[in-house]
Amino acid sequence: MREHPLRAILSRIMRGGSDASQFELAYIHRGTVDDQMVIKVSDIASLGKGSFLLRDGETQIPFHRVLYVLDSRKNLLWRKRLREAT
Repeated sequence: MREHPLRAILSRIMRGGSDASQFELAYIHRGTVDDQMVIKVSDIASLGKGSFLLRDGETQIPFHRVLYVLDSRKNLLWRKRLREAT
């Protein structure tokens, strides 16, 4: 089974010698402004097969809730595919 593309990108950022605090990630978080939370990739403690764990040691975010990942220049590295309306 292939690695999830988002996991590959996050792994490369976290282990590739880049400053992970320069990368931004947004995920769905109901109850917040626009129902999304924006964090730095450096806030991620570990990557799992289909999710990541934040540094608080308790919050686990599944990949399907991630909306996008941006680099330091706000270039889009990854974005969730949007389903077409039927």
